[in-house]
Amino acid sequence: MKPRLKLLTAGGCVCFFGIVLLTLGCGSSSTKLRVMNAAPDQTSLDVLIDSKSVTTNVNYGTASSYFSVGSGSHNLQIEPSGITTPIINSTVTLSSGNNTIIAANFTASITTITLADNKTAPATGDIQLRIVNAAPGLGPGDVYIVAPGTDLTTVSPTISGLAFESASSYQQIAAGSYEVFFTLPGQKFAYIDSGALTLTAGQNRTLVGLNSQTGGFTTTVLADLN
Repeated sequence: MKPRLKLLTAGGCVCFFGIVLLTLGCGSSSTKLRVMNAAPDQTSLDVLIDSKSVTTNVNYGTASSYFSVGSGSHNLQIEPSGITTPIINSTVTLSSGNNTIIAANFTASITTITLADNKTAPATGDIQLRIVNAAPGLGPGDVYIVAPGTDLTTVSPTISGLAFESASSYQQIAAGSYEVFFTLPGQKFAYIDSGALTLTAGQNRTLVGLNSQTGGFTTTVLADLN
């Protein structure tokens, strides 16, 4: 049975483990981690780091809250909620700062995308937006970050050929209203449409393109800063 809530004392150092907030390893750490469920055939996931539960019931298309974890290498296990057989059991290396791990693709081909999140504020009046392609039904795609209602035939992609299971760099743009579209490379038909997004100055955001569990596609926006 894996422990879900445990208090350990070792060498005079006390470590606390919780469901959402966790410090792994003794001593201070400035590293934080959140985990996103982007596996279309998994409704809900539980996550363990070094055999300790860190968060449970991460629903599809959502991410956990950030929790504290020591920097460096850790054993990551991800399980369907309520099942103690991991569908991911791997070693991940985390840098200092904030990190996001995305469990991506269908269970038969599931993998992880590890991202370093930007906590540096954008220039005054701007926002920073990162795009992740986690939609196995799309494959690689061109990404357009445009004003709502823009005719895609009149503009070039903001990001060309974003591969499945990959992320763009942060795009620094003026705060305001935007719509994000994913098309097949070189084409203009939008398979993924975020709808209108209002982005406020000082925000850093990650937009993830996903398969919808009911068919088609959807998006999720994660708050990286502010």
